[in-house]
Amino acid sequence: MMTDVQPRSSLIGWPLLWRLPLLLVYLLLLPLLLLTFLPRIRNLPVGNMKLHMSAHRLWMRGLVVVFGMRLRVSGQLPLPPALVVANHISWFDIAVLHALWPMGLVAKAEIRSWPLIGRLATIAGSIYIQRGNQQSRQRVNRRMAARLRRGEMIGVFPEGGISAQRGVQRFHARLFGSAIRARAPIVPVAIRYWSDGDRHDDVVFSPGQNLFSNMLRLLSHPRMEVQVMIAQAITDHMPGRDLLARQAQTTVSALYES
Repeated sequence: MMTDVQPRSSLIGWPLLWRLPLLLVYLLLLPLLLLTFLPRIRNLPVGNMKLHMSAHRLWMRGLVVVFGMRLRVSGQLPLPPALVVANHISWFDIAVLHALWPMGLVAKAEIRSWPLIGRLATIAGSIYIQRGNQQSRQRVNRRMAARLRRGEMIGVFPEGGISAQRGVQRFHARLFGSAIRARAPIVPVAIRYWSDGDRHDDVVFSPGQNLFSNMLRLLSHPRMEVQVMIAQAITDHMPGRDLLARQAQTTVSALYES
């Protein structure tokens, strides 16, 4: 059962003194990461991944640690192709999903220009969508289906954005159609930030807060877990995208509240 707790604002501050310098040092490793994208070596096999994917995942897992979080995963992602559908609490969810498997995340177009996260998201093959633009949604759906058919892992946040309200919001069905067309499994994933209770209010954007100030807030916070709960893949596409979205939302909500 999920525990409701108040934000621990009185404890925020001192971890920033060492996490921020550590982050700056860690960013110096980024050129080494980018070297793995050289044409001659990027596709070397490393386990069930290619070299550039393995390096990307390792770097993202290190980033989670730098931000003072412990990644705790229950369940297991299937091998691609698959469509991962997750709830959305923070921009940091992008790093969390990439720490599981470097996937082509569908993200709002503005993220492309974000420092650090935007660059890494682009390298990982993110698909950018213009909100409120029907033509953009159609293009994105076609690209998702094509990449799923090529055997890739694609991720979406079907809530359509970050909500200040705690809990899992309604899943929009539009992007589920790509998995139906590609006959790809749909994998519901719940993300939760936890330390003696749900820390949603400590990581979500506060009113008027921008990316930089929220990043400093996360770096300042006492250590916490980011819990990722992976459900069994949905492989029956017969119900159609609306019912599939509702089924995935119900599953993610149950995992989040557990």
